[in-house]
Amino acid sequence: MMNSLHCIPLRALLAFAVLGFSAPASAIDLLELPAVQSGAASRALLLDITSLGEESLAAVGTYGVIIVSGDGGSSWDQASVPASVTLTGVHFPTAEKGWAVGHDGLILHSADGGKTWQKQLDGHQLNEQIMAVAERIVEQVRGELEALQAQEDADEYDVEDAEFMLEEAEFMLEGALDDTSAGPVRPLLDVWFRNENEGFAVGSYGMLLHTINGGQDWELVSDRMDNAEAFHLNQIVPAPDGALFIAGEAGFVYRSSDGGQTWDSLEPGYEGSFYGIVVAPNGAAGYELLAYGLRGNLFSSNDRGESWNPVESGTAVTLMSGALLNDGTVYLAGQGGNIMTRPSGENAFRAANNPDRRPISGIEQLATGEVMLVGLGGVRKTDQNGEPLASANEQQ
Repeated sequence: MMNSLHCIPLRALLAFAVLGFSAPASAIDLLELPAVQSGAASRALLLDITSLGEESLAAVGTYGVIIVSGDGGSSWDQASVPASVTLTGVHFPTAEKGWAVGHDGLILHSADGGKTWQKQLDGHQLNEQIMAVAERIVEQVRGELEALQAQEDADEYDVEDAEFMLEEAEFMLEGALDDTSAGPVRPLLDVWFRNENEGFAVGSYGMLLHTINGGQDWELVSDRMDNAEAFHLNQIVPAPDGALFIAGEAGFVYRSSDGGQTWDSLEPGYEGSFYGIVVAPNGAAGYELLAYGLRGNLFSSNDRGESWNPVESGTAVTLMSGALLNDGTVYLAGQGGNIMTRPSGENAFRAANNPDRRPISGIEQLATGEVMLVGLGGVRKTDQNGEPLASANEQQ
């Protein structure tokens, strides 16, 4: 019979188009509406934060808000952004060049340290890529079927398999047509750049995008991984040995050992969503992977994801963000303002005395040791143990 792996590109590239929700097109296209300037931008719902080096920071959030700071978060300026959709991830591989991603398939680029941003890709263009791939796969499968039918000694099971694959491809193409007509409704959730030229963006319904020219061109490469059910891809992180890891929905973690050209599917043994991965040094083992997610679930691997063990996180609330601090402390945070830390060399996590119960969605440490948090209510600071310090909002 035909190799079942032939189905992977079909399902991986089209399933998210079929599974994606349909929504009526808005009278106002938020992709074309510049973000409103507000003096309260640093108190908006912020979803991610990153360092630009030294004391510079950038954070992103709802309604296209991007704020930047050059003084370690003591003061913030709102950037000029050409869209008003929710932004979910931001990364600067250099002090000047950075990328942000968000809802409706939006990818933004800044070349001036986050002060101004330009659109590189949006969901309208992404829909065109999805449709082009869908049509290409239908033609590919139809050609394979016609070639089999032309063979006098073709195995009838191979022909039946090819006929089924064509029906499936045509069905998914119809679904993609229907779904893309709803507009650009697929969120991107995270972005990471190896340098100022090569980067990846990940998102809902199995979306994986790759660029090698600084985002001038973005290629949909979801077929590089076996994700037939089109599970969401929530975060992408690098490891010290050059491997890349993606935290995914339904208990999946994905690993690439060749720079993102191919991906292995890893199953830690948990069926809920993983929202992120912290990569921590671990002596002779090289590094430890800590994948965190729903209801405080936390899993550890010391062999690049080949095997996993559950870890007691110390909380039963969802963990939405994590970071490795400069001194080796693992810092996790999430719903209800919960903060859990594990100092270097210790095994147990401890809860911080944090009276602020607002959810935390992003973490970044300054060279001074202070930890910047973003989430509901904007920006605030803690020390390395998660104990609260005067926030940027309070100082202003």
